[in-house]
Amino acid sequence: MKPSNPSRPRSRFGEACVVCTKQITPHMIRVTFRSEMTKLFPENIAGAHLKLVMPHPDEVDLPDTSAKDFKTRMRTYTLREVRPSEGAFDVDFVVHGDVGIAGPWAARAKPGDLIAISQPGAPKLVTSNADWFLIAADMSAIPAAAAGLATLEDSAIGDAFFEILSEEDRQSVRAPAGINVHWIVKTEAEARSEALIDAVRHSPWRLGEPSVFVAGEFSMVGELRRYFVKERRTQKQLTYISSYWKLGLNEPGHRVAKDMAA
Repeated sequence: MKPSNPSRPRSRFGEACVVCTKQITPHMIRVTFRSEMTKLFPENIAGAHLKLVMPHPDEVDLPDTSAKDFKTRMRTYTLREVRPSEGAFDVDFVVHGDVGIAGPWAARAKPGDLIAISQPGAPKLVTSNADWFLIAADMSAIPAAAAGLATLEDSAIGDAFFEILSEEDRQSVRAPAGINVHWIVKTEAEARSEALIDAVRHSPWRLGEPSVFVAGEFSMVGELRRYFVKERRTQKQLTYISSYWKLGLNEPGHRVAKDMAA
């Protein structure tokens, strides 16, 4: 592992070192990290988000989170799996060639590379006090949704709709037998998620209160927010609906658009 610079001031960020990478589908790469920060992670934290600060392409040391512009290299990702005994965790990155900052970094990451990470938030799929589950996620949100599905009791029932960019982007998802997993292919990354929205709107509406998880592109999330909140009037405490990105904008631009829409 390359040593970090001891002269840098301490911050809320810690160091994570790449252990290995794995191409799990044509458009998704899993990067395994090791970090002392995992000792501070709460238990059962898979599915939560955290901030990653990627280095510049020509930077070999730990990214400097004291620099004024470090947030231009910061992106939000999901803890796909955490293994505290190993001090390790996995993050899945969607990759579209050279588009963006995080995807291209993950595509060229190698063992020993360093990034800065924050403490994680909390998992988003509400798993208690729900009678059934309804999940909708594009590729950016599959890691969070899949991590949540893996925590459900064996008796859980419902539907999970995952939008992918090719048939080959199907991946192994651990879920109870009563959760129907649907894969919806959208071959044009820039196209609207019409098929996903239509599938969710026409999915069975079971008796009782659902736990709803919707995450992905801004416009898709907006349409399903109206469906669940305005039409179905789902319980607020059982509903997580959040946009993770917006077509045509980077993450800072998306945050502005998201704040304006709130």
